[in-house]
Formats: sequence, C-alpha cells, structure tokens
Amino acid sequence: MCQGGIPPALRCAVWATSVVQAAHPHQPRKVADEIGTLAKVGAFDFAWGEVLKQTFPDESDETDSFAPHFGLKKEYMSSLVDSNHGGKKIPEAGVRSLTRVLCAVRHMHGIDYAPLIPDLAAIFLNFMPESYAYATLREMINESSRFFAVGKIEHYSVCRAFADVMKMLYPQTALEMEEIGALSPKGLDPIFRRFFTSLMRYEHVLRIMDLFTLEGMKVIFRFGVALIAMWKTELKVMHMKDAQSWWLTIKIFTYSASFEFGDLVKKAYGYHGSRLRKRIQFPRRRAIERIVKYNEEWAASHVSDRQSDTPAKPMGFVKGDIEIVLARPALVRSSLAGWLPLAYQATKLELLYSTNEHGRSLSQLYERCSRTKHTITLVEVLQTGATIGMFATHAWRVNPRIYGDGQCFLFRARPDPKCFKWRPANTGSIDDFENEALMEQFQVGREHYISMGGNKDGTSGLQINGALTKGESYPALGFDNEPLPGAGLHEFEIGTVEVYRLVREIDGKPVDGEDDLVWNF
Repeated sequence: MCQGGIPPALRCAVWATSVVQAAHPHQPRKVADEIGTLAKVGAFDFAWGEVLKQTFPDESDETDSFAPHFGLKKEYMSSLVDSNHGGKKIPEAGVRSLTRVLCAVRHMHGIDYAPLIPDLAAIFLNFMPESYAYATLREMINESSRFFAVGKIEHYSVCRAFADVMKMLYPQTALEMEEIGALSPKGLDPIFRRFFTSLMRYEHVLRIMDLFTLEGMKVIFRFGVALIAMWKTELKVMHMKDAQSWWLTIKIFTYSASFEFGDLVKKAYGYHGSRLRKRIQFPRRRAIERIVKYNEEWAASHVSDRQSDTPAKPMGFVKGDIEIVLARPALVRSSLAGWLPLAYQATKLELLYSTNEHGRSLSQLYERCSRTKHTITLVEVLQTGATIGMFATHAWRVNPRIYGDGQCFLFRARPDPKCFKWRPANTGSIDDFENEALMEQFQVGREHYISMGGNKDGTSGLQINGALTKGESYPALGFDNEPLPGAGLHEFEIGTVEVYRLVREIDGKPVDGEDDLVWNF
C-alpha cells in the first residue's frame, strides 16, 4: 500500500504506526497498530497537554514564541511558511500549531540542529493533530539514526555518505555533480534539508513520506539517487554551471506533464509489476549506516558541533533507594555526557540494575533491562580499580542474532577517560560495505554472557560472563579500542556492575521504555 500511496484519510494512523513499528522492531506488531486507533486519541491529547505545560509554563511564553528553524536556514523557513509545500501560505492558526510543535521538540529533547524537522512537522500537521505530529517526531528522534541527522556533524556525514553512494553507483555523474558543488552538503539542500519539497509536486512528496515513515533515511537516499539517475543523460548534455541550476532542471522535469511518479518508484526500488529488475544495486540500510559513520571524521574536520575543549556538564542522576556507586564521581558523569549522541545529552542517569542490590545474575540483568533500549553499563575492574563500560542502543536480551547499531560505543570512564565509537573501515565499494555489515557485532546477548564488539577469533571489545564475575576486553573490529581496563589487561575480575537508563532532565521521564510519556498508556 505504501508504494501505491496511502489514502489521505488514513495517513495519520498509518504514518504514526509505521514510525512506531520501525523504531521498535522487537515490540509485538499489535502494540504499534493500537497507536492508530481512536481509543488512543484522548491519551495522546492528555500527553500533549502535559508537554505544552512544560514547554510554555506561562501564557506569555507561547504568545512570544518563534518557531525554531533547527538549522533549516531562515530563507527556507520563510519559504516553508509562505508556500506550505502545496503552494498556499500557512494560515495564522497553522503557523501557531507549527510553532508549538517545533518549540516542544526543542524544549523536550534539547535539539538545536536537525534541518529536516520543520518540513516533516509541516507535512505531518496537514494530516495529524498537534499531539500526533509531536509524538511521531519524538519517536523519530529517539531512533534518529534511522530517520534523520541530529547535529551538524551527523548532517555533514549523511550528505557525504550520499555523495559516496553516487560515486559507487554512477561515478561519472557524481564527478560532474561534484565539479559544480551539487554533492556538497550545501548543494544537497533540496534533499537533506527540504525533504524534496523544493524539487517535486506536493502529492509526490507525500508518496515519499508514506515510505519514509516505514523505512527511514534509506528512502531519502533511494529517491535522491533515482531522481538523478532518471535524467542523468539529459543533465549531462546541458553542462550545468552550479548546483542551483542542476536541481532547478530536475524540478522542471518532475513538474512536466510527462513525469510519472510510478516510474520514479520503479527506478528507486527496481520493481516492474511483480518482477524484480536489477537496475540499481542499492546498499542496504546497515551499509548506509556504515558509510555515514565512516564519514564522521571528515565531517568533524569541516564543522564543529560544540567546543571540544570545554568539559561537558556532568549528567545528573536520579536518587532512589539503591545506592549509586560507579556513576557517582562527577568525572564519570561528565565524560558520559560528552560521549552520548546529541539527542540524549539532556538526560540524567537512573539505576536499573546493580550487583550490590540484585545479585550477580545475568538473567536478572536481562529482566531488569528488557524494556529499555538505551542503557549505559558500568563495570568495576578489581585489578586496577578502573570503571569501564558500554553504551547500548537496543534492549539487552537473549537472542541468537546480533543487535544494536552504530551508535553503540565502548569506553573507560576512569582513570584516563576514553571513548571508542564504532567506525567502519574504508572499503570503498557497496559490496564490501554490505559484507562488512554482516560481520558487525554491536550487541551480543547469550544465556552465558553479554558482549559488545567482536573479532574473527571470537574475542570481544567487552565481554562479561554469566556470573558477572569475569570479563575480557580486546581490540574489536570497528571500535579500534585498546583493552578497556588499561595496562594491557585483557582478562580481569569484576567487582560492581551497574546498568543505567536515560531519563530526560526536563521531566524525569525515560527516553524510552515502559514508562514512555507518549506511546504507552
């Protein structure tokens, strides 16, 4: 149904449930399906009311508010308001709705830079009430690596990754685009800042959105490449002089009477009727994530998200009945605050599991963490007194398959704090990126151990046995870590183990899990 287009009356329900399903693939399908039912409307409205109270504590706060542009650029923001994608100016009531949603996103999640958010919000508000639009964006933010870039460095990495994919698939066309700046981050604004709204008719943008809510960022890559591939021959003979001319010509093609959106879908997905046509050897989502991660170093050299020499404010922690041990030093919490993905930096730590309280039992750890995707595990090394650990992006559980994603990282919190984030090797071809993706070992959960990072010889970046008494740490593929305990210590005895979840500073609610503010009632 998504490729054929979702009926307008169903878009609110389908978009919301699609995002939940994509963001929580391990939840039963019925949990996502319930989001689209009328029974949830009241709960959504109540939750949205609570969000508004926190975003605008005083009536004047809302009256005097302005819509944040999240790095979209002021001229693009003005264009969005004046045309609303469909060619008509957004009415005053619509502008206020858009402002409320965007202000809530910034206030509740601490995000300042995510250029796709304003256009996505405006599209959602054409089919959803504010409560559903905010909730859908919130789920996307909690799974931002799947849907859109958060932060300048990640935005530049995504744009650079798109350029790499073009070079792999259409090297000559990519060279021509590169020469005129059409593959630079700025040159790719029509795709990665405006979500095709400045390139295509609104009804066609909605068709792309139908797929984007289910498949995520890969859809932007697919249709971006397909748009170029459809007219690369015509574009070549026109000898474009700059990126603006390049994209303007594509817009002329997409607005022409001869353009059929169905042909673009076939180009993007390689389907014709019920038969597969191998036209574009398009990389899988995991391969795209690898390419994006590989380009982070390049992106960091071209833009700075924050002053790297300024220590991050230590994360706060929730005081409960169980004593916090390993996360109590401010140095540990300051290091963690600087290492977390941007979307989770305005958070506090809440203790889920401690060997001092719950005993040394891996099954107990699994049980305590089963409903929380994003966790920080801290491990005490008895031989050296070091505190080491790992940041996980999927709930720890027993599973024969590997899970997690490229946002996972290993670290030593004390002494000599160091973070080892995953970064793919520079393999240079889609096939190699695909093959390497199969070898990635982010999170491994078995009955007798958990680990993060792996090698062909069976060693791990960090592995903890089932009794939570012994651990090992070796350099792992992609993480390029040193032995975490330091001093060349590969195998070690374990003291205290603690697992924390992340809760928002603003309201103390978990960023995910069973106590989720919006999706669980």
